Amino acid sequence: MRVLVFGGSFDPPHRGHSALLAAAAAAIRPGRILIVPSWQSPLKGAPSAPARERAELARRGVLARIPARWRKITRVDLGEVRARRRVYTVETLARLKSARPADELHFVVGADAAASFARWKNPARLRRLASWWCGARPGTGAAPAGFRRVPGRFPDVSSTQLRAALALGQDCSDALFPEILSLIEERGLYGRALLERLRATLKPGRYEHTLNVAALADALARRHGEDADKARLAGLLHDAGRRFGPARLAALVREKRLPVPHREATAALAPMLLHAYVSEYLAKKEFAVSDPAVLSAIRKHTLGDVRMSRLDRLLYVADACSADRSHPGAAETRALAFSDLEEAFARCLSEKLAHALARRAWLHPTTIGLWNSLAAR
Repeated sequence: MRVLVFGGSFDPPHRGHSALLAAAAAAIRPGRILIVPSWQSPLKGAPSAPARERAELARRGVLARIPARWRKITRVDLGEVRARRRVYTVETLARLKSARPADELHFVVGADAAASFARWKNPARLRRLASWWCGARPGTGAAPAGFRRVPGRFPDVSSTQLRAALALGQDCSDALFPEILSLIEERGLYGRALLERLRATLKPGRYEHTLNVAALADALARRHGEDADKARLAGLLHDAGRRFGPARLAALVREKRLPVPHREATAALAPMLLHAYVSEYLAKKEFAVSDPAVLSAIRKHTLGDVRMSRLDRLLYVADACSADRSHPGAAETRALAFSDLEEAFARCLSEKLAHALARRAWLHPTTIGLWNSLAAR
């Protein structure tokens, strides 16, 4: 029997997946179709959604969306999910071939996976175990050597970009079927639970600012080679402490003994500056963030510090000139940040100090120290 095998992370499954599977089925005309969600792809980082959730998403968003004639012969194979470890494709194909030696296996992948085939484990054996097919996005060239092209052109959808868009609360209905979006919302996947918590605890304007900062941090991280997931998460949580007013912020930093420089002077003279330290505390205790790089960026996004990583500086800039900021020069600084992050950082610090001096506000010693350290370079 001819068997079509469609493997992947499905993190999340999108319209491109179902379109590719339907077209592959029409070209291969299999007697059986297996959708094989991975526990974790050997060539990718940890998936954003648990394996069981992704298997259910694949069932609803891929299997349920292909034509009825193919649905009848399709099932979701949970072999890799049940293994609870990284399973190489060569292992899965060997398992399927061992169970049914007479089957003729046809493995279908997208253009990106096909392009990385040389990095897969044991490519020579993979070619012996199965015939290989790939789809093409718009603008994709010829199929790689050893692959047959699935007829048609498929939606230019990236799961990586979708995950970022979902985490930022953006509309993904053009790429995801309604039932998939509904399940993601229902189970709080891809950061939707975090967004719901922020929406419930922050004022509407602060919540919109949060989304704008996270979006800019994400974009700047991609531009400057930083980890976009970390930048986006730091952006989303940087103002979590702004749910509290000045009196509660001051009480919290004392109660929790948070390590705020010049804590009592800050609590007395500018208590809203404490929100960065409370945001870091909430990120750890309420949102289970343990990454020191993310926590550092949250903690330093307001006062800065003489020691700041590029992620720290990136979030500082994203907060100071996000799309919702309307002060003079914000748009110019935002554009500058994509070409010269360090100059944008210095400009943001200068503008903050100028604004504080114009209001005759108290200047925090940490920020003064940061300015002096930059001036001395």
